[in-house]
Amino acid sequence: MNKILKNDYFLSLCSKVLVMFFGFISLIFLNRFLGPDLKGEYSSILNYVMIISAVLQFGTPAIYPRFKRKKIYNCYEVFISLAFLQFLVYALCAIVLLIIFNFNMSVVAVCAISVVAVLAAQLRYINMVENMARNTVFVFIMSLCNCILTFLAFLFLDKDLVAAFVIYIVKDLTMVLLYVIKTDFKKLFKKQYIEYYWPILKEGILPMLSGLLIMLNYKLDIIMLDAYSVDFSAIGIYSLGLSIAEYAWVIPDIFKDVVQKRTAKDNSIGTVNFSLRCSSSFVIAAFIIIAILNKWLFVILFGEDFADAYYITMILFFGVYSIVFYKIIGQLFISDGKARQYFTILLFGVIANVVINSAIIPVWGIYGAAIASVVSYALVGVVFLMLYLKYYNVRPSEILLIKKRDIIKMKKMVMRKSHLESYDKTFEETP
Repeated sequence: MNKILKNDYFLSLCSKVLVMFFGFISLIFLNRFLGPDLKGEYSSILNYVMIISAVLQFGTPAIYPRFKRKKIYNCYEVFISLAFLQFLVYALCAIVLLIIFNFNMSVVAVCAISVVAVLAAQLRYINMVENMARNTVFVFIMSLCNCILTFLAFLFLDKDLVAAFVIYIVKDLTMVLLYVIKTDFKKLFKKQYIEYYWPILKEGILPMLSGLLIMLNYKLDIIMLDAYSVDFSAIGIYSLGLSIAEYAWVIPDIFKDVVQKRTAKDNSIGTVNFSLRCSSSFVIAAFIIIAILNKWLFVILFGEDFADAYYITMILFFGVYSIVFYKIIGQLFISDGKARQYFTILLFGVIANVVINSAIIPVWGIYGAAIASVVSYALVGVVFLMLYLKYYNVRPSEILLIKKRDIIKMKKMVMRKSHLESYDKTFEETP
C-alpha cells in the first residue's frame, strides 16, 4: 500500500476523481440554486476572475519545475515566500480598488476572489510537484467543503449571487489554510531568497502570458457572449455545457500533473507518450458515454431550464480531443525551454477564437460560440502535435490510442505494487 500511495499516476487519478465527483455534485446544486439567469451572471464574473488570476500568478507555478531542475538553493521555500509576498501586495491593491469603486458588488467579487484564487493556485501547483500525496488529501478536503456549502445553500437559501461568490472564496481559502498549517514560516522570507525573486518573475512573464492565452482560449466565448449582450439565461445554459465539457478536460489533467512532476527532472518522453495515448482514448470513451445518456440526463440533474446545455456539451466535446495534445505537450514544452513556441501557438489559437466568435456569435448565439471554441482548440492541438512529433522524433502510432501492452503493464504494475519510476522506460518499447 505504501508503494501504491507513492505512485504518481494513482495519486493524480485520485485527486482528479475527487474533484470531478464532488465538483459535479456541487455543479448540480449550484445550477439549481441560481437558475439560468443568475448562473449566467455568475459565470461571466468568474471568467474575468480567472483571467485576472492567470496574470497575477506571474507564471510562477509553470516555471517551478524548470527552476527545480537548476537545483536552486531552497527552491521550494523561495517560491512559496514569493507567493505569500505577491498575496500581500495584491491584497493591498484590492483594498485601494474597492475604496475607489465605492465597494461595488462586482468589483468586490472580482478583487476578493482573484486575490485568494492566485495564492491557492500557486500553493497547490508548487506543492503538487513536491508532495503529490499531501496535495491529493488537500484537494479532497477542499472539494468536500465546497460540495457541502453548495448543498446547504441550495437547501436553505433563496437565489443569491453573493452567497455563491462567498462559497467560491471559502473553497479557495480552505486550500490556502491547509497549506498555511503545513508551512514552516521560519524557513521563509530569508534575505538570500530576495535575489531569486526578480529572475523568477522575469522568467515567468512568458509563461504568464501563455497562461493568460490559455484562459482566454477557455473563457473568451462567455466574455464575447456577454459583450454581444446575449441574455444571461442563455449564457447560463452555455456555461453548464462548458462545465460538463471541462470535466472531460480533467482526463488529460490526470496525466499532465505527472508530466509536470517528471519533466522537472528530464524530458520523460516515454511518460508523455503514455499520457497522450491514455488521455485521447479515455476522452473518446467519455464522448460515447455522454452521447448514449442523451438529453434526459441533463433534465433530471439540472432541471428543464438547462436541457439545451446537452447540445452545447456535445459540440464542445469535439474540441476536447484536441485539448489533450496542448495540455500534455505544452507542459513538456515549458519544462524543456520551449516557452516561446508554446506562447506563439496559444496566441494563434486565441486570435482564431476571437475572429470566429466575432463572425458567428451574432448569427448563431451560444451555438456559434461552441463551434468557434472547437475550431480554435483543433488548430492549437494539431500544431502542438506536429511540433512534438518533429522535435522529439516520435511516431504517430505511439501517441494516438492506448495499446494493449499499456493495459497489461498497468495491471501488472498495480498487482505487483511496482513503482512507476521504473515503469517509465517501458513506455518507449515498440509492440
